Amino acid sequence: MKKPRNKFIFIPIVTVLSLIGLIVLTLVSYVGYVSFSYYRIGDTDLTVKNNQTATILSADIGNKEFQITSYNIGFGAYDRDYSFFMDVSNFKSEYVESQGYTKTEGVHGRAASKERVLINTNGAYNTIKNLPDLDFMLYQEVDTKGHRSFKVNQHEIGNDIHTGYGQVFGTNYHSAYLAYPFHEPIGKSESGISTYSKYSIASAERKEFKITDSFFGKFFDLDRAFTISELPIDGSTKKLYIFNLHMSAYDESGVVRAMQLTQLKDAIKAARDIDGLDNYVVIGGDFNHDLVIDDPTADAYYRDNIFDKQETEILKTDWFNYLRLNPALDGTDAIDLITGESTPYHYDFKNMNITVHGPTNLGTARDASIPFQDKNNNGIIDNAIVTIDGFFVSDNISVTSVETIGSGGPLGQEETLPATDPRHGKGFVYSDHNPVLMKFMLLP
Repeated sequence: MKKPRNKFIFIPIVTVLSLIGLIVLTLVSYVGYVSFSYYRIGDTDLTVKNNQTATILSADIGNKEFQITSYNIGFGAYDRDYSFFMDVSNFKSEYVESQGYTKTEGVHGRAASKERVLINTNGAYNTIKNLPDLDFMLYQEVDTKGHRSFKVNQHEIGNDIHTGYGQVFGTNYHSAYLAYPFHEPIGKSESGISTYSKYSIASAERKEFKITDSFFGKFFDLDRAFTISELPIDGSTKKLYIFNLHMSAYDESGVVRAMQLTQLKDAIKAARDIDGLDNYVVIGGDFNHDLVIDDPTADAYYRDNIFDKQETEILKTDWFNYLRLNPALDGTDAIDLITGESTPYHYDFKNMNITVHGPTNLGTARDASIPFQDKNNNGIIDNAIVTIDGFFVSDNISVTSVETIGSGGPLGQEETLPATDPRHGKGFVYSDHNPVLMKFMLLP
């Protein structure tokens, strides 16, 4: 009997179709797993741990200078050698030949090792601990359990280091196992924002930010939130409210930015006017908005020159936006600093009685599409550097100073680079962010 002529064709076809079916089934199962695991936390009350007994006094109003810091510690991954897979930069034409490329994209989805996470986490916390006489400390991107940070509980480390402070923690980001990027998956993550206070906190809450509603986008946009801590003032009916936030990045359209800013302004108004009182409000954290470039009151040299000194075209990117801080342009058409196009300009804090304080001595965040470097040794750092960390305060608060803490010097992070290196003193030792220190007084 003759064998069927198509037998040797039939078997490979069945094998290929089976493999395709298995791949499709795996993908569908994974998408289903991620979808069914997804949920948003919502607005919740938070527990104050290790709450302190000391209180702000009415006698402190107009007399005491308070100190507060904000520091995005980047889940312990971002030392100077680190790049992040979601960051992208385009180089200016005059640098294409010397750099050898026109576009850079980050590599990693998780930290290099558990050891590096521990070094960076402890280094970041101790940088702040070594600052004298701090009253409040804010941290962002603090992992409690995650594959990207090798399951190091960074919040517990912070609590152990800041033992003399009350502790408030709000979960910001939680996800199922994300198998992306494929070469180094983020995995499962739980992360949040931490607030530490030397003074008694009466109550604290987590408020949820709106994020993108696209099916896949919502899995990769961090479940953004902000926390509000209420502090009584002994002998006064007024209160002090400390906000700690981490707003969305990678919002090229600006839609999410607009929604979150509206939510934030509504919460500020509510805190300011609770019980009909003119309360004090301080808002700090990682805004993912530049606080300086469009501020007419900011240092002119910084605004006009800092960006030109960076080789990347940092104003053409989707990982940060900028605050519209010039009331004189409100209601006019102005050049959008991201797109370069003329668009209607809306002053972000109209009728808000809010002042914005971004440091101008040194940028607070670096582009992480490449390591922190001067690859062509021309004395200019290749990374974009922006100021997206800082503070808003109500206008019944006087800000004495606000500055970025880099490296070297009595208050800086440890510096291992020679003074001739253009990166010397710029910081970014333990994170892609530098900490910010603000001093302020409550006005009578």
